[in-house]
Amino acid sequence: MKRALFCVLATLCFALGACSQQSLIEKLEPKVGSAAAKSIIEQLRRGEMAPIESQLDPRYRTPEVTAKLHEVAAVFPAGQPVSVKTVGFYENTRLIRGAPSSTLNLTYEYQFHDAWVVANVVLAKKGSTWTIVGLHAERMAESLETRNAFTLKGKDAAHWLMLLWVTADAALCLYAFVLCLRTRMVRRKWLWALFTLVGVTTLRFDWSSGHFAFQSLSVQLLGASAVAQPYGPWILGASIPLGAIWFLVVRRRLAAASVPPALPDAAATP
Repeated sequence: MKRALFCVLATLCFALGACSQQSLIEKLEPKVGSAAAKSIIEQLRRGEMAPIESQLDPRYRTPEVTAKLHEVAAVFPAGQPVSVKTVGFYENTRLIRGAPSSTLNLTYEYQFHDAWVVANVVLAKKGSTWTIVGLHAERMAESLETRNAFTLKGKDAAHWLMLLWVTADAALCLYAFVLCLRTRMVRRKWLWALFTLVGVTTLRFDWSSGHFAFQSLSVQLLGASAVAQPYGPWILGASIPLGAIWFLVVRRRLAAASVPPALPDAAATP
């Protein structure tokens, strides 16, 4: 069983290592919906608003929609893009009155000679018909990969303090875990060891924007985390290392309770 699990994990790691982030996205993205979304963006860039308006959800077909579409189209620089790549997608399928209904959210990055544009298209599918329920574009001076890279250059005190907190949380949990394993304890040693790795409540920090978010109901392994979606910002999470702190406070008491009582001295026995 252990050997089979090791083989599966090794194969998975090899597959992930062999594939780049971009190639993995391209393999997983829904091809039909992506082709439809890219066609809509190309029509927008060329100023062909009539086909786009015909695909809009009826609630968005207002007198002002043509002007709004032209505003979105103006975000794109003139000329052909150097490259186009998918940087995110999300699909949600549910049943509405017994019929399947899907929502597809696709995001692309268009690289031009002097700018980048992130375009987002949200499509809703009922039956076999796609309708547009969202269309947005934003011009940027740098790529998402550059903007959201984990770097210390130009970071302020908040970034450094958060990084220090995350590192200290993980170090404290690991220290308490190893100390627990080395402490002579008779009862619940492994429960205490696992508990030392637990952190509760989480303060999350967006490394790119510098924004904080607090999550009161949260449990984290090692009391810290650092995660990022493909092309997205790194999110650091720091928790209160409750298990480690609690164990360090009661460690001497737990160790003392595990020491067997001394036997009476045989020479003193009458």
